[in-house]
Amino acid sequence: MPDHADPSLSRLALAHQALGHAFGDPDLLMQACTHASRCGAQATPEQKREQANERLEFLGDALLGAALCLQLFRRFPDADEGELSRWKARLASREVLAKAIDGSGLLAHCLVGAQLGGGGPDTWPISVKANFCESLLAAVFLDGGFHALHDAVERLLGALLDDPVHGHEDPRQRLQIWCLEHHRALPAYVCAHTSGTAHAPVFTASVSAGEHTATGSGASRKRAESAAAEALLRFL
Repeated sequence: MPDHADPSLSRLALAHQALGHAFGDPDLLMQACTHASRCGAQATPEQKREQANERLEFLGDALLGAALCLQLFRRFPDADEGELSRWKARLASREVLAKAIDGSGLLAHCLVGAQLGGGGPDTWPISVKANFCESLLAAVFLDGGFHALHDAVERLLGALLDDPVHGHEDPRQRLQIWCLEHHRALPAYVCAHTSGTAHAPVFTASVSAGEHTATGSGASRKRAESAAAEALLRFL
């Protein structure tokens, strides 16, 4: 899952960085980021349909399910229907989606009513965060099509798609445990911004454990270090 992105970026720039899609319709993105409570108690049903994300949330739920089924089907040709169903249910759970959208940084640009927003995104219910995730994915699809949706799901869920059972565990944490057990020392990381643009940077990291070293790259320092840790774990 992505790191907390820089909330000082504009909504459009941050969506591009977090979801991998450059929105052509900023109004669609704005609607995906607006909870129905933001419309106020006096809002008509028509106003809520036009301004809030409830319809997008409905669409996003179905689209996410389809994208997950396709990605799991392709990634795990030896998995049976029962395994695929369990993994899909876990990846589409409220908890996972809330964590994914929270890590993207996009909640800083999402709008809720006063009854929900007093303490900021950290105080919002998991269901509200997960609904924002679904509505944003629907907006990506409507603006950019299924390929853009596919990429956004991959960015948001990260390692969970490659390892639905253990992918939520940070490879850096697993490597740290291995190193302490075998070397009684922590792994050493070196990371640098190597290429890309300000809105889509590429970082390269190397990690050393004893005599062994591996490298990895990603859109943030954390993802580059995680990729390097994962590469070294596979070798070890």
